[in-house]
Formats: sequence, C-alpha cells, structure tokens
Amino acid sequence: MKKSEYKLHWNLGLLYKNEHDPEIEKDTKITENIFIAFEKKYKDKDFTSTTKKLLAALKDYEKAAGVADSKGLIYFLLAKDVDTTNTTISAKESVINQRLQKAFNKIKFFELEIAQLSKTTQGQYLKDTALAKYSYFLKKIFDTAKYNLSEKEEKLLSLVRQTSSSMWVDANKKLLSQQTVPFKGKNIPASEAMEIIPDLPKDERRALRKALNTVLKSISFLTEAEINAVYNFKKLVDEERGFKNPYSSTIIGYENDEKEIEALVKSTTKHFSLSHRYYKLHAKLIGEKKLEVADLYAKIGEIDRKFDFESGVSLVKKTFTKFGKEYADILHEYLIKGQIDVYPGQKKRSGGYCMSNAHLPVFVFLNYADNIKSVETLAHEMGHAFHAELSKKNSPLYQDYTISVAEVASTFFEQFVSDEVKESLSEEEQMILLHQRIGRDIMTIMRQIACFNFELELHQKIRKEGQVSKEEMAKLMNKHMQSYMGDAVTLTEDDGYIFVSWSHIRRFFYVYSYAYGLLISRTLYEKWKENKSYKTKIEQFLSAGGSMSPKDIFKSIGINTNEAFFEAGLKGIEADIIKLEKLAKKYKKI
Repeated sequence: MKKSEYKLHWNLGLLYKNEHDPEIEKDTKITENIFIAFEKKYKDKDFTSTTKKLLAALKDYEKAAGVADSKGLIYFLLAKDVDTTNTTISAKESVINQRLQKAFNKIKFFELEIAQLSKTTQGQYLKDTALAKYSYFLKKIFDTAKYNLSEKEEKLLSLVRQTSSSMWVDANKKLLSQQTVPFKGKNIPASEAMEIIPDLPKDERRALRKALNTVLKSISFLTEAEINAVYNFKKLVDEERGFKNPYSSTIIGYENDEKEIEALVKSTTKHFSLSHRYYKLHAKLIGEKKLEVADLYAKIGEIDRKFDFESGVSLVKKTFTKFGKEYADILHEYLIKGQIDVYPGQKKRSGGYCMSNAHLPVFVFLNYADNIKSVETLAHEMGHAFHAELSKKNSPLYQDYTISVAEVASTFFEQFVSDEVKESLSEEEQMILLHQRIGRDIMTIMRQIACFNFELELHQKIRKEGQVSKEEMAKLMNKHMQSYMGDAVTLTEDDGYIFVSWSHIRRFFYVYSYAYGLLISRTLYEKWKENKSYKTKIEQFLSAGGSMSPKDIFKSIGINTNEAFFEAGLKGIEADIIKLEKLAKKYKKI
C-alpha cells in the first residue's frame, strides 16, 4: 500500500460534513423523539406485572436502543480532541450533551421501575425461559438496585454531572493540550515530549523530563481545583448511593466482582518486589547506579529496525494476518477511510484511544512517534476496534462491553507485535526486545496498581480533610510510584506532578482494568500459541460484548479469574525477569 493511500487525519465526514451540518440537528431530534415516544407509551403504565407485558416492553426498549444514538455528540467529542482550542466545537458539544442527557432521562424510569420488583418476582423472571434473552440485562438491574436514587434524583444527577465534573476535566485537558516544552531550540507539544523521552540519549531525556515536570507543575493550580471538585462530587454521589468504598462504583459499573479485583490489587501490590528487581537490573543494563524517572523506559540497545508509520502499519498487518486475515483487512479499511488520526499536534490532546458506537464507524486516536511503543499502541487500539466490530453482532442491549473486558482485547493484540519483531532478531536483539516487553508489562500491571493505590488514598484524604493541595497530591503520587519502583529509582519533588497529565485518575480507578486485562490476555495468548484452534474461543470472547459478566465470559472459555490465577500470571512476569537476567550475564551486560 502506498503512503499516499493513507489518510493520516480523521475523516469526520464519515459522520457529518462539518459542525454546522443540519443533519446533526435532524439526528439529535430523532433520538429525542424516540425517547419521548417510549416514555409516553410506558411511563406510569403497568409493564412489569406479567411475563407477557415485560417481554413486550423489553423488546420496545431494545428497539429504541438500536435506533437511537449519540452520533452528534460523538462527532463533537472527536472534533474537540484534535482541536482542543476550538471554542465553537466545545460549546456545541456542551449543548448537544445536555440535550441528549435530557433525552436519555426520558427513559430512566424504565430500569428504575424494574429494579423495584420484589426479590421473589426477580427470581421468577430470571428463571423464565421466555425472558432468557434479557436475563443478564435484568440481572444487572436487580444486582445494582440498592444503589439507585429516586427517578428525579437520577435525572438531576445526570444533568449536573456535566458542570460538576465533565467541564472541570475538560478545562484541565484543554490547558494541558496547549502546553509546549522547549527541546533542541524549539517548542514541541507536551504530548509529543511524553512520547519521545524513552528514545532519547541520557542527557536529553533527563533534560526533557525535567522541562516537562516544570510545565506540569506550572499549571497544577488548575488541576488542584479540578481534582478537589471532581473527587468531592464523587464523594457526595457515593454517599447518597451507599457505595462502601471509593472504588465500589467503578468495579460494579465494570461488572467485576469486588473481591476479585481486591484480590488483584492485593496480589500485585504484594509482588511489587518484582518491579523492584526489574528496575535494579534495568539500572545495571543502562550503566546507572540510580535511575531517574526519565530512565525507566530507556533502551539497553538498538534493534536495527525503523518504525515510521508506514513500516509500523506493515508490521501490524503482517502480525494480525497470523491470527486471521480479516483483522488485517479491518486495519487496511480504517486507513483508507480515515478512521485513524495518527500524529501529535499542538492543539491535539495526548494519549490514545478507540471510540466506538454500534451504529457508527470506529475511530482510533493516536499520537504516533515513530517508535516500537507507538507500533504497540496501534495494535492495542486496534484490539479495542476489533472487539467493537465483533460485538456489533449482539442485541443493542449487549453491544457495549465493559471496560475491564476491553483491556483484555487490546493487550491481547498488542502482544502479537513483540512476537512478530522477535522472529527476525538475533538472540542478543531478542534480549533487548524482552527487556522492553518486561518494562511495558511492569508499567501496565505494577504501575497501574500503584496508581490505583494512589487514587484510593487521595479519595480517602479528600473525603476526610475536604481538600488536598497540589503539593500534597504530588507527594502522594511520589509515595505510591516509589512503592512499585523501589530504591533503584530516585524521584524528585517535581516528578510527583505527573498527576496533572494522568487522565485516567479522572475516570476513578479505571487503571485496574489494565492490569486485569494484561494478566488475562497473556493467558489467552499462550493458549493460542499452544493450540491455534483456540482462536475460536478468543473470538467467542470478542463477540460476547456485554452479554455476560467478565467472570462468566472468561469462565466460558476455560479461565477462572481468582487470586490463584492472578498469582500465576505474576509468576509469568518473574519468569521473564529471570530469563532476562540470564541473557544479560551471557552477553556480559551485567
């Protein structure tokens, strides 16, 4: 495929011509009318007293969910992320978000009323074969019923969340996206600086990291206000709903079991000694007595391969073809149609993600920096995309999958990249690649659980003290980062200001899903390598969408996510470190 065939920027014309397209208003009105009609038909009516009535109502609810969408909102969210300074886009996004929230509020009564059914009736409906298609949907409603507020309160909460939370987060994101960092005589976007630090020589990467810290600290005044506002808002909501722990609402919302995730956090924290061991080895491999944060992902050698976007795409397509040609074809189609936004920009937000909706094209967001990490990120986000494409086959009620399941799909496909590169390398080069992979796994598992612990303590402090200063937040961040890094790493006071740019802490405890996802995906990948027919099981998982709980999805393909499972997964990390130690001695690197 020629370079000229790539569309390196999103073609948002797949959704609308521009932000003034009259079709936006037309589509928004259709959604509003669908929910108005549903409310008129079922509000204050009896639709739960018999199987026949409930079945008819569920079918109508499913139909409404299959027709209504948030196309206009998604357009503005995407447009805003590639141009965060565009106030017109931001204003239109706010207006349409408010309208859709009001529209969704029209049908909020439906699940709330079903939730009020007696325990006896709930049990009967869950066993009723006529309702079998909707059994898991009903079970989720029944399981979370005790956390519901009144209909009036639920409606109000959905509306005020935008001003009490979303707008604060957007303000911080907008300020961050406008920051630049001095580098080699010019100013580069802060998002680009974050991406390129690992690939720079020692003096340059340390200087750039220091400059980045200075920028983050300089805007932390807004983040302090943002975090305190958003976390206090969550505190009030949690108290009203009756959630036991700050993380309870996230775990329940992601359809995981609290004890299951507490076991994951406990096991991983207990095994922080593995990351301590790795960083001590890493320090020796790069010839340092002590590491700085800028050194954490430094290479121990070069693999003679170029990974500009074109070669990165070729590698990923070749890799995906080994699992199934149809997956490489999907990537090819995205590139041709403009469904991937590739490079960093001063007005563009940092990070990477995949935006999916059952009715719409999938869009992938990157900040590609011509390195192996960026190739892995492309594979990671395409894993999300494949999951979304396969899940579209489900009922509209089950097309959305939970976040924790999503991270399994993304990290599963990410692992193909390392193995594909490995096949063409010498043993010494394989050592370099193994070193990079362990570093990535440590970041995905240990670092994210350390962040979970940071979030938990920050929530607890804010709930107890009312507010926490930016200086205290930075100290707390350093405390938990040090806990997983160990004494091989020296942290400066300013390193703690990474909380300013860590977007996930605004999505309350989202970070555990990375560790959960990688530990499961490593198992899936090993099973596939041992037996290629296991692809059928993997696609069973990818196609399940939200039709079962994560625990049941994985149980159905032979994986039990208990404490023993997580312990075994962490042992796999230890085995990789031991292998790296042996290779390092063989090639006289330590």
